[in-house]
Amino acid sequence: MTFTSPTDDIIVQEGTFAYDYIASGTIYAGQCLEAGTTSSMEVEVAENATDAFVGVAAYNATDGEKIAVYGPKNIVRCIVKGTSVCNIGDDLFVSGSEGKVSNAAIDTPINHKIGVALETQATDGGTVKVLLV
Repeated sequence: MTFTSPTDDIIVQEGTFAYDYIASGTIYAGQCLEAGTTSSMEVEVAENATDAFVGVAAYNATDGEKIAVYGPKNIVRCIVKGTSVCNIGDDLFVSGSEGKVSNAAIDTPINHKIGVALETQATDGGTVKVLLV
């Protein structure tokens, strides 16, 4: 399945500014990103339960392009993985390999909360407003 960006604005409320990184591979607006593995200030699409989460992509970018990333204390829109139901106040985690989110903690030693759901979302592939922590 191909990742589809949210149709609403990615940034809902700016708590801090966006950080500039370099895209590693193709990145879509609204995807959760983690620190890249090959060079400084590089980001790539986040994997399941990552401990290297840096934020959410502000817009689409291809390999080697600059990309703005919204990090902690910003309110953003993310795509919910599959039919996961996110309720207001749920802790959210990176889920799957497409940079989506879920309220289901992955059973691994690395299981870092990336934010809190600020609205309820129960639609397959729907968007949820998230306060990044």
